Parts: sequence; C-alpha cells; structure tokens
Amino acid sequence: MTSDTVNQLIMRLLPAAPFSAEHFAALLGVPLRPGAANPAWQGYTFALPAGPFAGGELRVNTGGDGALLILETRQPPGLSLADVDRAAWGPRRSVRPNPDLPPEGTVTETYQTDGAQVAVQWTLISRRLVSLALEWPIPEAAALT
Repeated sequence: MTSDTVNQLIMRLLPAAPFSAEHFAALLGVPLRPGAANPAWQGYTFALPAGPFAGGELRVNTGGDGALLILETRQPPGLSLADVDRAAWGPRRSVRPNPDLPPEGTVTETYQTDGAQVAVQWTLISRRLVSLALEWPIPEAAALT
C-alpha cells in the first residue's frame, strides 16, 4: 500500500458521522462483529482481507456522538515512516515515546484533521507502522451530561 492509499483510506473515514456500526461497516467494506460493551460504548472487531491493515477495533459511543477506530497492521508491518505522508494530516500535535513496549519500543504521533484526531504508532528504532487510530471526540458539553 502506498502513502496515497493509506491517506485515501483515512480521508474516506474522516467524515465518519453518523457514528454507527452500519456506517463504519459500509466505509470499511467489511462486516463488524460485536465485542465488549458498557453503558457508554459499544465495541466491534473486524478483519480486512487485503492491504497492510489486518483488521481492528471500533468503539462507538452509545449516544451517537463519538467513535474510536483502531487499525492494526499485518505482521510483519509492511509500512515504514518513509511510506506514509503524515503532512497530509496537518501539523503534528504531540509525540509520545514508549521505550518499554517490546520488542524495541514505540513512538506515537498525533495529528488533528477534519474534526478527528489521527494517532499513528511506529516502532521506536526501525520506524515500522504498528497501528493507526482515528478518534472523533465527544463534544465537551455532551461529555459533561
């Protein structure tokens, strides 16, 4: 998968509203399997048939105003830092290293784009893609009620 294809997937997912399992299943082109749930969130898992992402997890806020989508890479990860055009996601908001995560540690970069947060995790030394997450935050007013 090229950088363009990764960014095309992200851009396709960014305008994710309405935040429903059916809508995400259509965007991803795969069925979702119900997973863990609590009063605030319903979880789902999914498998992707091709590409560098093997599948992932979706969490949809039961109020319909937020979601978290985590894409997990195939093993071994097929993309490196040089393969992904991170500039397309806007300015980097933060960088968080975690040297304790085996086997070589990770670093997570976050970006804010089109009303969503994009978090991308790389291996610390070899800079291979580990996971990519998109989060559509709950509006502050709704989180307080």
